[in-house]
Amino acid sequence: MKWISTIEKIGKKAVDSKDGMVILFGEGANEDLKDVSIIQKFNSSTPINSFIFKKGDTVTIDGQTYVANYVGPMVESNMKALGHATFFFKRPVPKAPLANAVYFDPDVQQPLPDFKVNDEIVYEHI
Repeated sequence: MKWISTIEKIGKKAVDSKDGMVILFGEGANEDLKDVSIIQKFNSSTPINSFIFKKGDTVTIDGQTYVANYVGPMVESNMKALGHATFFFKRPVPKAPLANAVYFDPDVQQPLPDFKVNDEIVYEHI
């Protein structure tokens, strides 16, 4: 199954290429969160209330596909309720991973995605 969201807004402090961390929220995020987040809107043909995402599933952004190495226990419920998750690229899964986070395989050869307004994020449950 696939879910597709469109990037609506990119906060001034949303993308930290050194840290490899990105916070995503739905349109209901408050102004403080919008400053540090990428705001996404899910396509009505792929309703978020059926969202499923597990280890091994993929996210495709800007033509790059990333494989989830760890998916926190709160990711599915936070996505359904708030359109929220925190993505970590190029970082191994720590001993105490965040419950709302997705850690992607830390492939140092794979660049961070280039987030652009109106681009799609494709979540695929394999």
